[in-house]
Amino acid sequence: MVKLRLTWHYYKSTQRFNLPISLIAGLTGIIFNPHFVVGAIDAFSLCLLTGGFLLALYLYEQRHAGQYYFYYNRGLSKVSLMVASYGLNVVLVILLFLLKLFLYRYV
Repeated sequence: MVKLRLTWHYYKSTQRFNLPISLIAGLTGIIFNPHFVVGAIDAFSLCLLTGGFLLALYLYEQRHAGQYYFYYNRGLSKVSLMVASYGLNVVLVILLFLLKLFLYRYV
């Protein structure tokens, strides 16, 4: 249970960097797609899993490099934290694509 809470804490810490970047990408996706909401979901999801995620990891590394020792002392490696964070992003993107399918069907 402690490892799960620590992984969740790491995920929230990286999302502080990832979400603003992905939201900006989502807003630019509105410009290039005639369906405003669907374009925003596509761009947001793509950025959440690719460039935004990598940039968030880089910024977290630059700002909180010493925090990895804390996680390592609790039994969590840097790679396991990154994989778990990416996995949670994948789950979020799957939910967003289900929302997009709903919007295509009923709107």
